[in-house]
Amino acid sequence: MAGFDDILGQDAVVTILKRAVSRRRVPHAWLFCGPEGVGKSLTAAALALELNCRNPVGPFAHACGVCPSCKAFIAESHPDFIRIQPQKNEIRIAQVRELCATLEKKPFSASKRMVLIKNIEKMNVSAANAALKILEEPPENTHFILTTQEPARLLPTIRSRCQVLVFHALPEDVIERLLRRDQVIDDEKARLIASQCSGNMKRALSMVHPEWFRLREWLFQSIEQLDRFDPSLRLAFGESILSKPKLLAESLDLIASWYRDAIDIQHRGRHIINIDRSQRIAEVIEHRNSRDLLRSLDIVLRFRSKIESRANAKLMMDTLVLTLA
Repeated sequence: MAGFDDILGQDAVVTILKRAVSRRRVPHAWLFCGPEGVGKSLTAAALALELNCRNPVGPFAHACGVCPSCKAFIAESHPDFIRIQPQKNEIRIAQVRELCATLEKKPFSASKRMVLIKNIEKMNVSAANAALKILEEPPENTHFILTTQEPARLLPTIRSRCQVLVFHALPEDVIERLLRRDQVIDDEKARLIASQCSGNMKRALSMVHPEWFRLREWLFQSIEQLDRFDPSLRLAFGESILSKPKLLAESLDLIASWYRDAIDIQHRGRHIINIDRSQRIAEVIEHRNSRDLLRSLDIVLRFRSKIESRANAKLMMDTLVLTLA
């Protein structure tokens, strides 16, 4: 856990939070909206740290980082920082009831008790209604931070009781900087990952492992040889992708990136994702039709958008691999 100065790529959000803390005008509930892997939970932890420092420093009252409270928050062991997250893809009424019971007791030591509820859009109806009651009558000196990737799914009454902050995908240079700071990785791989991860640091960290580079190489080699594959080989390729369900989303994202680059190269664009592969892609698509490439990308993206339902995954995959140009 770190303070506000260690939150990168979310300058507008950090400015608002710093101002609120320095003026001691912190709302009882915040709603952090934004995609996965952009620092919502890290920022929540930084806010908890800054609000509870016993010896704030400087004109803006930044956390000192060395007092007992700061040390406990940095070690992620402070008993007054309560975290709730989905269990089996859902936040249930039992979790909210347990939270209510905890909040009836006095904080252990913090001046400002903090409650982080991650992915609040995954609360079921009964849990959401129970949470609304807490937000309507919050305990004294307790602050709530709710995070969501899908604010439209929340009850309007929950949204209306929160101060909303919007987080954005992290810039590529921030991803590169974080990878170089925290991982043993060379500059070329850091640039490649930053261009591939869509501003999602969580995804970027998963790409650091050699398995990701092997998956990427296998997928790209297969796509580049598709014109030599008969239908049975194409179907076998699809079955191989489906045999790794945990990597299905990543596989489709990689395939989509290849086709985006192919289309961009044909139109002499400058937004190549797989820079290290651009020459090979250019050679492969010399005899491929632009319309077919666009259609291929569209099919990949449609499959990707339906991945969570997993409805007819085999049928969709068969259609995909038989249609790819």
